[in-house]
Amino acid sequence: GSSLPDLGGLVWSTGKKVSGQMKGQVCHVFDAATCLEELGEIMIVWAKNESYTFSEANGLNAYPGLLAPVARAKAAHRLKVLLEQHSALQEFGAALTLLDALASKLSSSDRSPLRMEELTEQASLAAIVRLVLKCSAVSLSQGPPVSVVEEHLGLGEALQTDLVTARELHIVVTMAGRVAAPSLPAPGQWLGAVLGRLEVLAAPQPEQAGEFELAMQSATAATDLLARRVGMSSAFPPRALAVGGCVLGLVAVGAVSAEEARPQNVCLSLWESLLTLWQGGLAKQDNPTLGLDFGLVAEAACCSSADLQDWAFRSAQALHTAVCSN
Repeated sequence: GSSLPDLGGLVWSTGKKVSGQMKGQVCHVFDAATCLEELGEIMIVWAKNESYTFSEANGLNAYPGLLAPVARAKAAHRLKVLLEQHSALQEFGAALTLLDALASKLSSSDRSPLRMEELTEQASLAAIVRLVLKCSAVSLSQGPPVSVVEEHLGLGEALQTDLVTARELHIVVTMAGRVAAPSLPAPGQWLGAVLGRLEVLAAPQPEQAGEFELAMQSATAATDLLARRVGMSSAFPPRALAVGGCVLGLVAVGAVSAEEARPQNVCLSLWESLLTLWQGGLAKQDNPTLGLDFGLVAEAACCSSADLQDWAFRSAQALHTAVCSN
């Protein structure tokens, strides 16, 4: 199968898996129209919750993320190691979302019991993982206890002083209890809802099933890559990241026209240079029959075509900046 260029040894999930999980969680009916409506209603609620957490009232947050790239990369690696020990790597996106949401909150308030310089400490990252796991459907009964994993990873002293537990409480207070979906949906959850709606709206024919599956895989890979490499903030919240990644993934396999995805105020040469990262390592289907209308993708994402173009451009620009800064 095709894959995006390896820009950090990342492991992708499949679009089918993401879409299927989301539809299984939020759509318990078989009627396509009802499913479409339910997913749309959920996205409206998520958007309101996201606007509270990643609020423009936080000021002009550094674009694209608030944590310094090197500090975020190190924190992301530690979160990944912790989650791997619990066989819960599927919650990596949720952990990164909580990390970035905390950075957004701490940048705009001096009333939190947690300080910005404490956010990337091992005890705080362990607390983030604890909260994410408590809010997830991952079963921890088969693996070692959380405290054993944390001690094995060098958190023995923090456990003895109850520092990790204290950081958990500080995080909950800072976030006003909004530490997971539906209050804090991660990019993968946004993407799952968009792909679920897109499948209903596009209604691919049986002979297009392979192409549509490839398109979903590409959208998922693009969104995963953005979540790992680019920080989220009020300027670039999880929804924008997920929808932008979705468009770039669809463009990469030819399911959506690159020209239709280009904002009107962005010159062609700049747009093509940003898309190089996405298109260089991808193989497209021979004689493709799946051509998704850009307006249909916007409808699936519950946004305007202009917003969809803007989010795709910002996503491409953010990854280009992150890759070139390394």
